[in-house]
Amino acid sequence: MDESSLLIPLNVMDAPEYFLADSLKLSVIKEQQSNRLPGIVKRIIPIDNSTSWSYWWCVPGQLLLPEDVALLQSDYNRVESILTKLVWLWGGRFINEETNCDVSNWQQVLELVRESKLNLDVMDIDFFPLTVKADQAQGNIGVEPAHWHIEFFQLEITEGGYKLQEPKKACGCQIWTGKPFVKQLDTAEATIRYDLGIGQPSDMTSPPWQALYSID
Repeated sequence: MDESSLLIPLNVMDAPEYFLADSLKLSVIKEQQSNRLPGIVKRIIPIDNSTSWSYWWCVPGQLLLPEDVALLQSDYNRVESILTKLVWLWGGRFINEETNCDVSNWQQVLELVRESKLNLDVMDIDFFPLTVKADQAQGNIGVEPAHWHIEFFQLEITEGGYKLQEPKKACGCQIWTGKPFVKQLDTAEATIRYDLGIGQPSDMTSPPWQALYSID
């Protein structure tokens, strides 16, 4: 692969390895008894049809160990550098309970997060592939180009570790590769619509301890 042709350098595409994965493989019974299964999972995020990158994210409902949070925090700058490139190339849309506006760089996103009174502890990133869906009842076809959806979360301390703070503030950023729209079947009139919600995220995960969850 010619690295000069890539948007994201090869040396930042892969999430760091997690030392706890090896210790779990070596002492499964002990770790299970102490309930110290990691609460994070590696997710794969496409950039295009030939390149992708990975990051660590929280397993829904799972306690986050202090080691999990330390890994998430140590990898924050790498993840942020990738998102900075994506927003630089395509721009983005910031979304919270009061605002839905275009942004042109990642610093704008961070400023809006701060204005939302949110401590940006961790980020959840979903990739949505191109979706085209006909709605015969409404007489139109909805089109959502490929896009990334980033949600911002805060952590709170709990017994034994950390958890995602609930209820969560509505705060995120979308990076669209094109404008989503609805096209009427009878008139062919097209209207830009960012609220269609017809796509489903591509969920590709790679937990190194996946087999542990199936052990009795």
